Amino acid sequence: MSNPRDLFQTAYALRHPGQRTQHRPRTVLVLGGGGMRGMAHVGILRAMRTLGIEYDAIVGTSIGSLVGAMAAGGYSIEKIEQLVGSVQKGDYFRLNFVKFLLKGTRTRSMYRGDTFRDSLRRVLPDTDFAGMKIPFYCNAVRLETGGTVFWGTPGLDDISILDAVYSSCALPGIFEPLEKDGFSYMDGGMVDSVPIRFAKTLNPDLIIAVDLSLKGTFKAPDYKNKMLSTLYRTFEIVEEVLVEQTLHMHVDYRVALIQPKVSHTSRFDFDKVGEVVQAGEEEAIRVLTSHSATRDLVKPVIVEGLACPVTPRDFVSVRIDATRCIGCGMCEVVCETDAFWAHGEKATVRKLSNYECTRDHACARNCPTDAISLGNL
Repeated sequence: MSNPRDLFQTAYALRHPGQRTQHRPRTVLVLGGGGMRGMAHVGILRAMRTLGIEYDAIVGTSIGSLVGAMAAGGYSIEKIEQLVGSVQKGDYFRLNFVKFLLKGTRTRSMYRGDTFRDSLRRVLPDTDFAGMKIPFYCNAVRLETGGTVFWGTPGLDDISILDAVYSSCALPGIFEPLEKDGFSYMDGGMVDSVPIRFAKTLNPDLIIAVDLSLKGTFKAPDYKNKMLSTLYRTFEIVEEVLVEQTLHMHVDYRVALIQPKVSHTSRFDFDKVGEVVQAGEEEAIRVLTSHSATRDLVKPVIVEGLACPVTPRDFVSVRIDATRCIGCGMCEVVCETDAFWAHGEKATVRKLSNYECTRDHACARNCPTDAISLGNL
């Protein structure tokens, strides 16, 4: 096989012999990065099982690679939830005190990578990519070249799941990079936190993508003026901008986008795992039962707490508060769907019900006066 698409199609045929796309679409699940907010992925897996929606490959980034590897390795949702629910902060973070004392700023990372690796070893399948139950891919960034690699693709599958996931989760400056064949690999979420573009190369009929980047439209981040808070917030801002571009370019009729409302939790908040899992489950049920790409796949089940009839999510409502608008024009600059007109003293909305919106939140995030509000998200 020469490319990921061939591998995916072969694996799909083996798992679903004779199955046609009109029976069930070939589906790729994309699990994005976001630190402990990634525990929402567990709720999303639970919701998909409840609704009877299956997947044929998983693409994971950062924390999404950890949960994705468990699912692709054949773990039950109950086992995944039990493992992630028992995670403690000390399992992942232990300061490099000795190295700081000996090397100062020449130390490669703030926390010890071996502590993190030992924790991953306890929860991940002890196998390589060939031993996974379904095709699995995760990304990392090669520091020497700045290029992205997707472990699991041809030529990049001769690596243990442990090493692949560690490299995909290793935040720069926080953990040491993975050293392999003379190169250094770090967190793939630094450049592609929701790898929909890669998922499309697998040529699926449907992509279910999970975006955990912070959305000020849901709740403003709790920023504290401290060194670590500034560092983490910088990561998040870069991630937001890159995710905006990904959604602009790649969200189309084939993509069901799930954006759990977990902005109130920090990247390393270990105290709200249960709450985040529930938020992921609730949002997945809401999206998958109402999105045009997935609602016909949902089996007839009664889901407690789900309103009926479901509100369609095909459009986003867009509003501008004229008392706040200063006519700067940023909304028109950042919107890829021409939803705004900003050639007067105040901006106006051209598409009150925007069916083309990619739900990237760029307009609201970049409005300097918070004049823009989005609905039906």
